[in-house]
Amino acid sequence: MMKRGRGFTLLELIVVLAIFGVFAAMAYGGLNYVLNTRRELETRLDRTAEWQKAFQRLRNDFQLASGRGARDGFGEAQPALRFEEYGQRVEFTRGGWRNPLSLPRPSLERVVYRYDEEERELRRDTWRVLDRADDRVAASLVVLSQIDEVRWRFLDRNREWRERWPEGLTAPGTAGDRPPPRAVELTLKSKDYDEVRWLFRIGVEPSPVAGAGSSGGASGSGSGGSSTGGAGNGSGGGR
Repeated sequence: MMKRGRGFTLLELIVVLAIFGVFAAMAYGGLNYVLNTRRELETRLDRTAEWQKAFQRLRNDFQLASGRGARDGFGEAQPALRFEEYGQRVEFTRGGWRNPLSLPRPSLERVVYRYDEEERELRRDTWRVLDRADDRVAASLVVLSQIDEVRWRFLDRNREWRERWPEGLTAPGTAGDRPPPRAVELTLKSKDYDEVRWLFRIGVEPSPVAGAGSSGGASGSGSGGSSTGGAGNGSGGGR
């Protein structure tokens, strides 16, 4: 007589399924960890790229800063660079605006960097004309998001840092004659890099003040188009 083959018992099947389930859970946990790590790494890389692009945009703008003043929507003369503490707003004239289509417009534009406290964003506003009307709408762009605090400082001709610009009182009708500072310092606070400080050298050479000696004039550190026009803690990174 032939012997009948012996199959698996119910207990053996349960043990095999339990072991398979343990290994499957371990494999899923490892795969989930790898996927989460990759997702977090991609998020950090995108964030670092955002900081680097912001630094390059700010550096290019300040390197191409012009000494030409402008008029606001009310017709009031404004200096080449002006700071408003409310909203941490810096407004200045920028040159080098490309015009590949040869449109009837100047190569200068008015640029504003401001901090939107509600959205926690550093924004860049631009106008197509320098002496704009009151109803002109600016083109707005988010330069950097998730920012907790923004501070500006300005280096004057005596190489002293100022919290405001232009410094001192300006007589009516002479605001447009005030030169920009030698350099601009921007401090940003965020959860990513805590505190980051960027230093940008203004591209236009400050003109000497009337009646000042040779020490008050053009021996400045700024030069238009200089390759060292912006310096930060790394190329957009943090400390």
